[in-house]
Amino acid sequence: MKRVLKILGKFLLGFVILDIVVFVVLYLATIGTYEVAQTVAQDASLPSITLEGVTFHAETFGEASNPVVIVVHGGPGGDYRYLLNLQELSDEFYVVFYDQRGSGLSPRVDPSEITLDSSIEDLNRIVEHFGQGRPVNLVGHSWGAMLVTAYTGRYPDKVDHLVVAEPGFLTNEAYADFQRHFLEPYDLSLMAQATWIWFESLHVQGPDEYARDDYLLGRAAKAWYYSPKNGYNCPGAQPSDDFAWRAGASSQEALFNGVRDANGSVDVSILTEGLENFTGPVLMIVSECNRWVGLEHQRRYHLGLYSDIELVVIPNAGHDMFGENPQDSIAAVRDFLGR
Repeated sequence: MKRVLKILGKFLLGFVILDIVVFVVLYLATIGTYEVAQTVAQDASLPSITLEGVTFHAETFGEASNPVVIVVHGGPGGDYRYLLNLQELSDEFYVVFYDQRGSGLSPRVDPSEITLDSSIEDLNRIVEHFGQGRPVNLVGHSWGAMLVTAYTGRYPDKVDHLVVAEPGFLTNEAYADFQRHFLEPYDLSLMAQATWIWFESLHVQGPDEYARDDYLLGRAAKAWYYSPKNGYNCPGAQPSDDFAWRAGASSQEALFNGVRDANGSVDVSILTEGLENFTGPVLMIVSECNRWVGLEHQRRYHLGLYSDIELVVIPNAGHDMFGENPQDSIAAVRDFLGR
């Protein structure tokens, strides 16, 4: 028995030593300079707005007298950089972009401040400020489509036209399907990339205490997002260099955790509460290539949630339709808003 324990002890010691060696090797191999963008809290030259004590990275395009279009980015924990092609609408509309609380280039805050409710009320702050009492047009992509749907259910009289581009999940059934698909792209290659990025993140120096986690999420999400196995985008599609400024890891974690109760069960019904009270026009945009939350997913779970909805499929595009095929995507939005 003692001999067995001795052999087992040597084996465990060897395993620990090997782990240490691998850690040191990878740590040294990834030494370098890895930058994370400053938020408006560190760079006062960035465009921003403070509403009721909450500061957002934000900018506008067009004339304030024109109908307002507020663009709501995905994530959660993303930013609006990848949606900036929508500024082309500024010849007819007053186009507003903002990074949601704790994400993108907006200041980092304590995660306890970030909930679905606070996200809805933050959007209301934006609507109130730029709408000036007029109903506004909302364009939401991915998580942003989920957020504008929840907002419209709560404030139906404040929305004129609603555009939702491939919301991930709006019902508990859609969430279960979403989660099943979420794990499919993971393989040894993707796990190896994520491990390497984690070691890179250990070398991130500032600009704030959230920077390392934001770097890890931003790089890992891009690798996962464009994995050919997840069916999110067209085959061979690659992210552009200007896809995003900075991820918001604590924001994403807070919002995903916020849909779970004390027992770990998920209930996303809040996303559609009151939606039946909105009878205005809705445009749903889906991409031709998306096999995850594309046409089949939206028809199965989401189309019936809206009272007056039109569906448009964007050709030659995946989930990032405003980047992959901005011409057709923006034309569909412009045509819809102009009616």
